[in-house]
Amino acid sequence: MPAERYVDMNGFRARYLEAGETGPPVVLIHGLVASTEFWSANIGPLSARHRVYVPDLPGFGRTGMTPSMDFTPAAYSRFITDFMDALCIGRAALVGHSLGGGVALRVILDAPDRVERLVLASSAGLGHDVSLPLRIASLPLFDRVFFKPPLPVFTLFLHRLVHDPAAISPAFARMYYEMFFQPGSVRAFTFILRAIATLRGARPGVLEPIREGLASIAAPALILWGRQDRILPVSQGIDAAGRIPGARLHIFERCGHMPNIEYPEEFNRLILDFLSEDRGPGHGKRG
Repeated sequence: MPAERYVDMNGFRARYLEAGETGPPVVLIHGLVASTEFWSANIGPLSARHRVYVPDLPGFGRTGMTPSMDFTPAAYSRFITDFMDALCIGRAALVGHSLGGGVALRVILDAPDRVERLVLASSAGLGHDVSLPLRIASLPLFDRVFFKPPLPVFTLFLHRLVHDPAAISPAFARMYYEMFFQPGSVRAFTFILRAIATLRGARPGVLEPIREGLASIAAPALILWGRQDRILPVSQGIDAAGRIPGARLHIFERCGHMPNIEYPEEFNRLILDFLSEDRGPGHGKRG
């Protein structure tokens, strides 16, 4: 079982899970309004070969945030590098899902020497199209009119994130429901959306610097996506694979926005194989 820990960071406490005693470090970065529990089917298998660190992003799960919290991608990038500094992790593989993928992209563009390898799962930050519910949630004052729905209604929302609703177990739905409505999470959810999207889609000022930087990524990259993703279209993953030098792309058939939930065994195997590959002499050396 992973150990739950807390670390003091820049005026607030960050909660994270840690698992694995040996091997290169891996940092798992969850998506919007999720938490460390999102990776519950992945931490154990990955920790068999790696030291795995799984933070709750600021404002989500049980990580706090400062009153003057900056909700931009750059701020969340700094959180990841500060988190790595606090735990004395010099360099790590980053695995990011959805918003977490966008954060991982911002990290590798801002601090490329900190990223050994990059895994993007249904990643944000790669295209203009965003699902209509998220665009609506980016509207001003949405957080003031949003109300906590009953669990069955919230579960229907989770069903939109997968191809097969059976992948959302009652236990997973209850966990996600509890974490979604932690104090401050709805505020963080809406503030992040306003920073990265409008009713028209992703903000060009956020999107274009990432897309323009994809060609500069030197670390090995693996892109994972569900063919039936209704949140971020698979075309964005295909496009990114053509822009990142040497990137590999795997598309899960009959799969939505959560490949790690719908196909955990295949997801874990793909990542473990990718992380264990020998890139040959000279690769990954720092000057």
